[in-house]
Amino acid sequence: MGSKPRISTATASVRRLRRKSSYSSRRLSKLPESRHRVGGGPSVSDKLEALKSLIPSEKAELKPDQLFQETADYIVLLKTQVFVLQKLIDFYGSQPQENPNAV
Repeated sequence: MGSKPRISTATASVRRLRRKSSYSSRRLSKLPESRHRVGGGPSVSDKLEALKSLIPSEKAELKPDQLFQETADYIVLLKTQVFVLQKLIDFYGSQPQENPNAV
């Protein structure tokens, strides 16, 4: 039986690193200029304003730490709603004749 030549661990890791670096450089080159330039994107305050527009809040002015806390709370709320809706679908099913317990 023919045996394959063994590749040392160091050689294999160098190949892996080369493969990763060439892939990431290809990915980087496909990104629009504004994505990988320093200072080419929206400012932090613009991003905070965009985040604030996504989160329902009663307060007009929020500090960044408060905004992040409200964002986390909102994510938990959304996850809970999805969980409840999934349980309702499991219980009632998509068709009435599937579940005999359905009203």
